[in-house]
This record gives sequence, structure tokens and C-alpha cells, in this order.
Amino acid sequence: AEHRVRRQRRNTSDASNPLEFQWWECSLSLLRRMREDEIRPSVQAYSSAVSSLEAAGQWQRAIGVLQSMREDGEIPNLYCLNAAIAACEKGGAWVEALELYESIRSQRKSTIRTNFITVNSLLIALEKAGQVELAESIYQEAMRDKIISPWVRRYDNDGTLRRMMDLHKFSAPMAKIAVRGYLESLLSRKKKVIRGDTIFIVGKGKGSEGKPVLLP
Repeated sequence: AEHRVRRQRRNTSDASNPLEFQWWECSLSLLRRMREDEIRPSVQAYSSAVSSLEAAGQWQRAIGVLQSMREDGEIPNLYCLNAAIAACEKGGAWVEALELYESIRSQRKSTIRTNFITVNSLLIALEKAGQVELAESIYQEAMRDKIISPWVRRYDNDGTLRRMMDLHKFSAPMAKIAVRGYLESLLSRKKKVIRGDTIFIVGKGKGSEGKPVLLP
């Protein structure tokens, strides 16, 4: 978290002074130098470059690095792909983020699978673009694949077992979809009978930037 804060401060400084050093430019320069010197960059080197581009929202360049990896015979790992999707999210490129997501899912024979971070970044991108129905579809897909599961069971002090919706790890867009989906499922029931209380564990999510998850 500390290195991310420092990098954000550096990025803020760079925005005000274009002559100042930018980390993503350095990472791309090092990759270029390695290739010029006929040194084959490792997957870790590519991952570091994509990560720096993700922090700066340089989504076009992040996708370009993935293409360079494939040209060099390297297969992008999930870390690279997730960072590229996050870069697209920050750059407002939801179509490209979706394409990257679909490309991961289409690799049936690959060991690479989408995870919570993949879905979370994509949902943020889709909400920013107003793609509500598509975001809900992706969320339901992740639920079926057991990538996302908001429900937990915990015992009260009196020993009663309760089913709760835990949104601690959810970004605001993901939390909204989860709660909206649950409420719609209640309204769609023929018998409007709810046994016991519905408990939502809200707190502050990792993607809420200091604000309660369920605030708009």
C-alpha cells in the first residue's frame, strides 16, 4: 500500500510538471533497451512494465506490452492481464477491458483463469461506462464460476447461525450489483415471506477509496 501511495504522489507531481520523471516511461525504456541488446525480457520484467502502465492509466501501451510479450514467445500471466484490464478501467476503455476478460475465458486449455481481481476491475470499468446490464451479467457469470461469493455464515453470540452478505472486499460497483440482485430476487418471489433479518456486512471496501461501499 505504501509503494502505491508513493507512486500516486509521483504521478500527481508528474501531471503538474511534464518534465519530471515518469515511472512508466522508464519501464518501457528499459524493455526497449533489453530488446535492442538482444536480452530477452522475462515475464517478471514485462509484469513490472504493465504494472507501471496500469498505475498511470496508460491502457494503450499496456495492451502493446502484452502484444510484445506474445511476439517474443512469452505468454502473459494473470498478473499482466489483470494489470492491463485495470489500466483500461482507469483509461475509460471498457470495450478493451471486456475483450481482455473474454480472451482469458476463451483459453480453455490454459491454466490461466479469471479471478476476483479480474472481475472487480471489469465491473468498475463497466459501471463508469453506464453498462449496467452487462456488468450484472458478468457478475452472475462470476457467481456461477464460484469466483465471487458474497454470502457467509456466522454464529451470533447466542449460537444462532445466520446467513450474511459480506461486502468488505467488494468495490462500490460490485457491492451495488450484489445488493440489487438480492433485493430483486426477493421481489420476484411469489410468496413475499422473509424469515429472519437480512444482514449486510458493509464496512469499507478495498475499492471505495475511503468512502462507505454502498454510497453512490
